[in-house]
Amino acid sequence: MLHTGLPPLLARLRPRVAGALLLLALALPLQAGDASPTAFAENEVKAAFVYNFAHFVRWPEGHNLRPGEPFRYCVLDDTLAPLLAKAVSGETLDGHPLVVQRQPESRNFQECHLIYFGDQSAIGPASQTELLRRLSGPILTVSDQPGFAARGGMITLTHKRGRIHPVINTDAIERTELRVSAKLLNLATLTRDGKGSAP
Repeated sequence: MLHTGLPPLLARLRPRVAGALLLLALALPLQAGDASPTAFAENEVKAAFVYNFAHFVRWPEGHNLRPGEPFRYCVLDDTLAPLLAKAVSGETLDGHPLVVQRQPESRNFQECHLIYFGDQSAIGPASQTELLRRLSGPILTVSDQPGFAARGGMITLTHKRGRIHPVINTDAIERTELRVSAKLLNLATLTRDGKGSAP
């Protein structure tokens, strides 16, 4: 059952299977000044992507996830966090409840399974390189900030032809035990550490 107050885009996505979720998010146009009924707010689309990445990335069995322990989205963005919290409310991943932690302190990052660095992150680009280097274990890192891949981030949400598009740093992924599904890899743009003007 859908929860009341769920943003329109996420309400549409909740009942669908994971594969269709990602395809739909990729196809959604962003709102322009004269927004049409089929256009969606940028933050809703980004929240849909972040919500769905957990279904297209596999974490190693048993790593930081004991039976019944929650899967933690750690969100460093006060606009996206409440949208994502509504989307994951009551949802599970392989039997683990999905929860959102807003603006966690960096000393608690090792408890996260996915970290999103947004525009409102207290950790700016200058500090991210060292922080990302110090993270250990399979923690998926996502951002919409330019240069995130060059700083060692894994997935960057960029703009492409009026839509949100994921760019995946395969070097950053390969340094962990995370496994990205072929479906997501085929839909994304792939880059590597230090590649030209990569996101």
